[in-house]
Amino acid sequence: MKEYSRALFVSLFCFIGTLSWSQNINLKVVGDKEHGFNVDIYNGSQLLVHNTEEFSLKMANLDLSENATIEAWKGSSYTVDKNYIQLTRETYVSEFDLNVSITVTYQVISGNVVKKTIDLLQTGMPTLYFTIEETAKPAQKPSRYVTFEHDNFPGGFVHEMFPAAGFVTPDNQLVGFLMDAGYKNHYTRTTRRRFNGHGGGFVGMRKLPDPALVSVASVEERAGNQEYIKQTFGEMYNLDAGKEVKLKINDQFKKFGEVKIEKKDSIFSLNFKENNRSGFEIIAPFKNQNIYTISFLSKGTAAVSLKIFRIKNGKKTVELEDGVKYIDKFPTSEKEWTLFKGSILVPYIENDSVSLFVGAQDAKECELQIKNLQIVAHQPQKEPYDKMNMGEINTKTTFVFVEPWKNHHDFVVSSQIRLAEAKGFEGSPIDKMLYANFNMLTWITSIDDFAPFNVPNMNYSPDMYNRDSFFSIVSSYNKELNLSIWNQWAKTQNKNGAIATIITPYMGTIEAKDNEATIEWLVWAMMNKRRFGVVLPEDKIKKAVNFVLNEFDDDKDGICKSHFSMSQVDVRTYEPKTDKLAVNQGMLVIALRTIKELGFPIADEYIEKAEKEYRNFYDVKRKHLLFDKDFPDIISLTDLEPEFFSLWLFNKPILTDEMVINHLNQMPILNKVANSPHPEYGTTAPICIRLTKDKKGYDYINTEYQPFDEFGKSNYVGGANDGIYYNGGSWFRAEYSAYVVGVKHGWKKAEKLMENRAWAEINLNPEWPYSKEFIPTKWTTTDSWWPSTRGLCWNVFILMADEVAGKRTAKMDPDFKN
Repeated sequence: MKEYSRALFVSLFCFIGTLSWSQNINLKVVGDKEHGFNVDIYNGSQLLVHNTEEFSLKMANLDLSENATIEAWKGSSYTVDKNYIQLTRETYVSEFDLNVSITVTYQVISGNVVKKTIDLLQTGMPTLYFTIEETAKPAQKPSRYVTFEHDNFPGGFVHEMFPAAGFVTPDNQLVGFLMDAGYKNHYTRTTRRRFNGHGGGFVGMRKLPDPALVSVASVEERAGNQEYIKQTFGEMYNLDAGKEVKLKINDQFKKFGEVKIEKKDSIFSLNFKENNRSGFEIIAPFKNQNIYTISFLSKGTAAVSLKIFRIKNGKKTVELEDGVKYIDKFPTSEKEWTLFKGSILVPYIENDSVSLFVGAQDAKECELQIKNLQIVAHQPQKEPYDKMNMGEINTKTTFVFVEPWKNHHDFVVSSQIRLAEAKGFEGSPIDKMLYANFNMLTWITSIDDFAPFNVPNMNYSPDMYNRDSFFSIVSSYNKELNLSIWNQWAKTQNKNGAIATIITPYMGTIEAKDNEATIEWLVWAMMNKRRFGVVLPEDKIKKAVNFVLNEFDDDKDGICKSHFSMSQVDVRTYEPKTDKLAVNQGMLVIALRTIKELGFPIADEYIEKAEKEYRNFYDVKRKHLLFDKDFPDIISLTDLEPEFFSLWLFNKPILTDEMVINHLNQMPILNKVANSPHPEYGTTAPICIRLTKDKKGYDYINTEYQPFDEFGKSNYVGGANDGIYYNGGSWFRAEYSAYVVGVKHGWKKAEKLMENRAWAEINLNPEWPYSKEFIPTKWTTTDSWWPSTRGLCWNVFILMADEVAGKRTAKMDPDFKN
């Protein structure tokens, strides 16, 4: 391990508590030929997991007219070889006149981690649907069960941001259960789809995949001495089958905002006067770990807003995530009733109550009627959806890890680190955590499409954004992922050659525009050719090349012009096109160099002209690159992103040392913390901020001086969002990559700030020890941090950044091939 990685390891774990490496996991075959064989898991001589089976398998033919079950599978024979145990059996399934060959393999990965694989093979039917359940049974009654988000989980299904659960033995040993990525194990954690009618937002799916991917014995089951953690793959809840129970809705409603409300029979009549969010709230009859559908008819001159919030101790907290969300403008008709219908999965919410808001926002002098508001509870029909195709081995992979129980915080950290270790990944603790998060956010596209699919975080699900998946997948040397997801983006190419920004399962999208998506797709094509030596569709690449050349520099003067920022700071559209953004000019350079390497004729003089124009964004007087020439006091780390691309992809700088060092020196480093690796420095830098000439040297953006047009006007009033999102939020990937640019240009602070920023990602908010979309640079309590930011996938790109900085090698990735 490099010195930097070792230093970060020490720094990180001095804070969270040392994880023991003295565990001694071992395995033992139990059973006999008559009853079958299975495997027990020990820590030294202590029995931890004593199963009565390896799994249960439910199968169905394609029209679901025939079903069969293999209950409590055990091997008929076994072999033992050092750290491996393999169980096998061939089972005849009379319902299908079919033989199913099954192999279960246990492998001790380290003193802490065991890998378990189940291989299924049938050669007698074109396709067989199946669901598989792995049930792990504690050898002794646990003192508690833990999950990724809960310290003492009461039981039931576990639908959280990271699928991990464990139990604690009476003598304080933690036994944790993890799983391989969804694209390998054929699961998706999507619970919703985009809404139709151009109303925005999400609604829950009618065919809900994998809601009980992880589940824990309930309180009632434990009282009956049933103790277990279960992992279920390939199970779908069909909300349009099974039973529905219509629930009684409380007649008491609470007025919210400036609105006059009359209720007669089943109709709410709302008359809006002011331009704010107004309507009525009721307490919904929701309970933990159930699935509901909300429906009503609407009519009027205002669009409907629908919000569902948790209520704790009488106070409104966070929005429920898994179903109805971001419904702000459901369209209505003035003359006809329009049906709204959306389901929602309610996970474990600690018995909070739930508030349902119905009304309108940004409504003034308008009317709305809501009729037949109804909530039904589902007891859905459970159906298999995973497929065992003829002649193809279907593999399910899970992991078990063991270590002394410390606290919930350490369990969250360990779940991530142990998953990466189980997959053979090498690196520092934060490298492993980011790699694990990346795997848990890469699953299948849908129950009917097992193509790999990568999402930014659970809040963005079910959508795959181009730049998010680019930064995530290209950080791995996994050939399957890089080629399959690159090809998914290739399919979005429109007639003009543009690659789309987003792929949305279960609903369409028309978002293909002149942002950085097509350039990144071309960069990705170049990387796939370099890494894997593959032949890619030249017709699609040529169309994308033509789009880039004609869209961003149609007059070939080397100056980039676009309607959008070619960076993550994407909150404004420019009409007409702008040529005033530094990052855009730099990305044109990257595009031209990429296009040339892909084999297209690009003159060196043309590239040099574009490079010069990028350097011209450096203001000698202000000593930084100009984020936007119309707002010269704004500085942004995204303006160094093209320089990072150039160093990473072509090992060639565009900017001078002086430009880079001065730019970085101008950036304020905030959030100083005494126990950070380098307490003399701050731990986070703002993505975008205004520089001032006073002693402080900077200020957050306000409505009078901001480059984001209407977005800035509505969001930067009165300092309410200082330090939040694009008004000073800190993005790990962008910030860390900028510091690597500093390393390459000789900036002396760079490595220390890299260590501080990596530390901040995991430790600045001790309640959230995992990757985040952004970290605020101004707050009074971490309770104000946005829950929707948790677990951002593209931060795994620091693996590439560390390669550029010389802190990491490609061989540390288990998928790397020489």
